[in-house]
Order: sequence, then structure tokens, then C-alpha cells
Amino acid sequence: MGDDGSKNNKEDDFVENLGDSALMVVPFAKFLPLINEIGNFFNEIIELVEAAEHNKRTCEILKNRVRVAELAVRDLRDKKKDRQDFFNRINYIRLQELSTIITQIKKFISEISLMKTLIKYLKEKSVEKIFKELCMEFDSCINLLSFSINVEIADELEQLKSDQDDLFKYILGMVAGINDNDCFADLSEKFFSTVVKVNAMEKFMNETSQNQTKIDNIFQIHPLKFSDYESDDRRVNKWYKTTNKGEVFAFKTIAEGENYMIVQNKVTILKELHDWQNIIKFYGIISDGNKWHYLVTEWAERGNLREFYQNKNDFDLKSKLRISLDIARGLNFLRTVEIFHRDIRAENILITLNETAKLANFKLSRYLTAATLNQKQNLERVRYCAPELLERAPNYKYDQRCEIYSFGILLWEIAEERVPYQDSNDILDIVDKVYNKTYREPFSENSQMPEEFKRLEIEGIRSS
Repeated sequence: MGDDGSKNNKEDDFVENLGDSALMVVPFAKFLPLINEIGNFFNEIIELVEAAEHNKRTCEILKNRVRVAELAVRDLRDKKKDRQDFFNRINYIRLQELSTIITQIKKFISEISLMKTLIKYLKEKSVEKIFKELCMEFDSCINLLSFSINVEIADELEQLKSDQDDLFKYILGMVAGINDNDCFADLSEKFFSTVVKVNAMEKFMNETSQNQTKIDNIFQIHPLKFSDYESDDRRVNKWYKTTNKGEVFAFKTIAEGENYMIVQNKVTILKELHDWQNIIKFYGIISDGNKWHYLVTEWAERGNLREFYQNKNDFDLKSKLRISLDIARGLNFLRTVEIFHRDIRAENILITLNETAKLANFKLSRYLTAATLNQKQNLERVRYCAPELLERAPNYKYDQRCEIYSFGILLWEIAEERVPYQDSNDILDIVDKVYNKTYREPFSENSQMPEEFKRLEIEGIRSS
């Protein structure tokens, strides 16, 4: 894109080439679809900005610019009788150009507001460059249409810098969860590469779901050998490598009601998260040669979170905050790669020997039904379920708000060291409390948890 002088020259040439036809009247009916299109784009941009997870200030700046255009074209529609001089050929062409630029702005907002699409801009360090180019193109078009715009460029660049600072802190927090001693640049690259790869795998598997052979060939899915493992007691899910008893693994039976191929594909994706220290390591699926299949994962010596705090004599404030942060980091990374855990609760947070908390026991098949769970498992799951899920609305989909709600309930349990709604052992009673009476467990009066922790818990359970 050139400077203002070259743009002015191009504009003069453009007008000269149109000649006498530049001011030729164009019927308002031909302008109307363009006016409506710009209005629709603005509404779509509003939704994108509201859903933005990153670069929120930058997105807001661009939204406000498009608002100027939307108000101006709406005014054209409302006062068309007083603006007859506007509806000519050159302004029609310029309005088309404005619509094209707004389309580019919408695409830019959609891409810089979510990590999976933002990564390409971060690698190229091009967010600021493209932002400035879009603003220049937009402002030029607005001026040529004689629409008024009033913005503080210096303030906008300051907002842009604040977004970049926030992004740096976010990535710093994400790479802190990587189990590696590399430098920040290498860790950042590992983070970016994993996000891109996992999203690509998820997309490909969804698109190719009817061709499992193709999926198996591309991702080289090979089952583990059952003969490579042994156990002292098969009633316990702790197994060892036959060649090295120091290598310990957890074997979890895959229920007959689960779709094996869906579980296998999900595990193939989850294996890519092996560098993230707050997500349990997945090694693959194994068959005993008979009817049983097992999910093989990392072994967590200290059991699940509830067992951990019930058996620990000194579950102090520092431990509670550290474990809460571990869980938050794991969930935050899953959100970035757009994977839902679908079953956040104390039994599904495992604690390692060095007291690191890890997300485990993912609900691997979205088609898993209550028939594959016993009554106790259903009861425990309901204690953490968002109200919308308890309502059983036919069109309601599990989303990020459900994960956040469950995390909020889990924060309360960590703080209080108590089972949520522990006085209720009936599913319908809990549903009545949570959904109908909107009851939520309060913090105890002598709680030592920081106010910010309590606020996070309250915001989490209010997210649904």
C-alpha cells in the first residue's frame, strides 16, 4: 500500500477515467443492497468482538470504525430524499470498495481474536502492520465518501500495544505449563506448533470420519502390545513395562458402550499434548486379545484430588492455590486447542508424586450415554453440572460455559475440602437445588481463601 500522495494521484486518475459518467445518477434501489450489506457486516462484527478472547481493544477500535460507516449509510437510507446528489456512479463504486474493506476488517477481527487463527499473525509479527493498513484504507474510503470520522491515532496505537502486552503475558503463562527447559522462543514455537497441529488433526478427523483407514494411515495409529505390560494384580489399574518395572502406567477399561473409533481418534489427538504438565500423558489404546480394550496413560502416584486432600494433613492455602493454578492452566490450554474435557470434577484431577495436578479421565466419546455409567458416577457428575445441562434442553450443546461452571464448583471444593452438595445423595434433589432454586454452595465464614479466588469461583458458576 502506498503513501497518501500516491493514493491521491490514483484517485484523481480514477475520477478522470470515469469522465462524465462519474456523476451519472444511480437509482437508490441499486445502493440499498450495499447499505444493507454494510449493516449486516457490522452486526456480525459486534458478535465477533463480544466473543473475542485476544486483542479485544484492537477489535473494539475496528468495530468503532465500522460503526461510523454503518451510521453514515443508515443516514443515507433514512434521508435519501435530501441526499439525491450522493447517488451517483462514483459514490456507488466507492461504497462497493468500502464494503470490501469492511469484509477484510471482519475477517481480520475473526482471526486475531482467537488463538488458533491468531498464531500466523504472531509468527509473522504482522498484527500492527495489517491493522494500520486496514485503518488507512478504511479512513481513505470514508473521506472520499465525505463521511466524517474522528479518531485519535496515538491512542489507538497505545491500545494496540496494550493488547500485545496482554498476549505476551498469556503466552508466557501457557508455556509455563510446558514440561521442558527450553528458552522462551523455543517454548513459544512448541506451543504454536501444537495448537496448529491439534486443530488441523481435529478438523481432518471430523471431515474424514467415514474413512477410518485413511485416518489410521495418515496418523500411523498402531495399538500398543499387551505383552509388553504386566500387573501384580489385574484388579488394580497400575501396570508396569515388562522390561522395566520403574515405568508405571495406568490402564483404564474402555466401556463397551463407547464408540471405539471415536475414542481412538480422540486419544491420537490427546497424545499430542504430552508436553503439557497439567494434562495427563496419553500413550494409546491396548487390547488384551479378548473382549477388553484399555486406555493407557501416565500413572499418578497420589491418586485423585479428593483422595489427595482427604489424606493430606496440611492442605494449606499455598497448596490449594498451586493446584487450582495447575488445573486452570490445563483447562486454558484445552480451550486454546478447542478440546472439551466434558467431565471436570475432583475424581478426574490426578495428583503426581511431586503434587502437580493433571486433567485426566476425559469424556472421550461425545456419544457416551448414561447407560455406560453407574448410579454413583451419574450422581458425582451431576454435582458439577451446569444448570443448562441439568435442564436437559433438547437443543442445548455442551460449550465452554459448562467447563467454566464445573471449574467454579471444583474451586469451591478445593477451598472448602468438601464434596459439593454433600448432604444430597439424590440426583433429583441436586437438580432441584441447582436448577430450580438456583442454590450455590457458599464459602464458609472463616474461609482463608483470597477475595480474588472467591470472585473467580463466583464468576465461574455464574457463567451458565
